Amino acid sequence: MTRNAAIRPADGPDRPKSRPRGRGYLLALALAGVAACAQPAADPVAASRQEQPAMTAPTSVPPDATAPTDNPADAAAAAADRAAAYAESVTPPPKANPAPSTPLPLPQGPALSTQELRARVLKLIAGLKTARDTEAAHVAQVLGTPLGPDPKDAERQRVAGPLVDGVRYGVRVNALYSGTPGQHVEIRWVPAGWKGDPRKPENALSTCSFDFGPFSDEIAAMGYARSKSAPHLKEFWSFRKDVPANNITFYLVVTLYRALDGSDPKGRPCVMAVEIDADDAEVDHG
Repeated sequence: MTRNAAIRPADGPDRPKSRPRGRGYLLALALAGVAACAQPAADPVAASRQEQPAMTAPTSVPPDATAPTDNPADAAAAAADRAAAYAESVTPPPKANPAPSTPLPLPQGPALSTQELRARVLKLIAGLKTARDTEAAHVAQVLGTPLGPDPKDAERQRVAGPLVDGVRYGVRVNALYSGTPGQHVEIRWVPAGWKGDPRKPENALSTCSFDFGPFSDEIAAMGYARSKSAPHLKEFWSFRKDVPANNITFYLVVTLYRALDGSDPKGRPCVMAVEIDADDAEVDHG
């Protein structure tokens, strides 16, 4: 059976019988086909406009819009590309590897002798009357060691310098606690041959910065009460002086190390650091 035969309905009582068509009928069909071909095709745009309601305005399209797409991901990617291109046009690209900033050097002080610096520290202690006497500007003036910003902490003032007999010194001034009057002052000596904290047996030294005994007596002569640290602590001495007229108290801590130079069986007591603080909370008014 052929394909045309398969889809053609079979003859039966419901199928109308075909009628013979004459030459006039065929001529009429031919003329109708010619007329249909001669008629212009319908304009789809015009047809859509005719179907559009009269009160609806056509949607405006921005001139830079991308072509419509059925894929939302493609549309989002295109929008991101346009945004990135615009950002690059108005913002200069950042430098790939900015040069690191050069750290500030540690301020250097003048070369002094040990006795010269010792005398200046005693002068600073003797002149303590108000909290302002612990400020960096005053400390620098009395010690003759100009202070500058600490490279590791801009809020701290520091200076370091040599002592002519092989010892080095350092001065540091900074706020200790919030609300505490004045500043925390620390003067430190670094003896010759320094290997680390000389209070540890493996770092013991035979050289001495300067003797603690006479230094302690001079501080006590200024009206400071002194007391020694407990035996189980590393060795230091504390000094205190009240100034009731200015409602201020000054505290000193002198840290020691023992130089093994044979002058004392336990080691010669030497000054390693002097620290100064002020407080107005525990003034003894007598």
